[in-house]
Amino acid sequence: MNNIRLHVHSMLAAVVLLLAGALPASAADEGALFLEQLHEFRLNNFMALSTYYRYSATDDPTAEGVIKQHMGEATTNLQAVAESGANVLTPDQIKTLRSEFATFSELMAQNVSDVTEIGYPDLRLVGEMANQAVKMSNVAEELYTQARESSQTPIKPQVETARSASILMAQMLSRYAARSYSPVTQTFQGAAGLVPLDEQARQLDALISEFVNSAGQGPLSETVSEIESKWRFIRESYINYTEKNVVFVIERYSRSILQELDTAMSVLRSA
Repeated sequence: MNNIRLHVHSMLAAVVLLLAGALPASAADEGALFLEQLHEFRLNNFMALSTYYRYSATDDPTAEGVIKQHMGEATTNLQAVAESGANVLTPDQIKTLRSEFATFSELMAQNVSDVTEIGYPDLRLVGEMANQAVKMSNVAEELYTQARESSQTPIKPQVETARSASILMAQMLSRYAARSYSPVTQTFQGAAGLVPLDEQARQLDALISEFVNSAGQGPLSETVSEIESKWRFIRESYINYTEKNVVFVIERYSRSILQELDTAMSVLRSA
């Protein structure tokens, strides 16, 4: 009987230890998911913006569907951030982010409607939307940095580099699309407070080089090689813009780089 009691006590102690060990992991998982959703929120908004520029010039219903998809995903991302159990942002901070997104969403809906119903965009409203996208992303970036530090969630350096590269790539794509699809580039680019596009391209060059050096071995070698070669192919088009550049090629390669970066991040997070 004593042996049975001792065995039961040992099992209970083991269960308690397992549960205790699981709590920090759960908190870490919540923090990691929160940061991932906030990153995806920024990314989806820039992708919606770049797709809008194509839609404004082509009135392509497929592009309109892609805009709705990205805006829907951004809404889902923001809801996940607001409901996160990580508890790293205050209600006021969440309210601010919701407000910025609501403004961007309203502008996007109006600008899509103008193209659909009138056949051309209101350049003033498109300029406001582009600047709002940058403002909203800056707010989200500040919250991301604060959340990462306050939650003390361990994020692999390679993941952080890939996230930085993907946000910059998406923002550059939106600016490139604006410049390519509209003759009124200063209205469309949303360039308020941003460095020139060629300088952003050099920043991305550094981020991709850093990612290649840190994650280019093992299971990611092929993915990293694809990122490096595709970026090399379009790099000069971002640095030295000319009207001779074929915009849909630049878009295709840029989106492919974003997909490859997303694949790499998924592998790194699960490793």
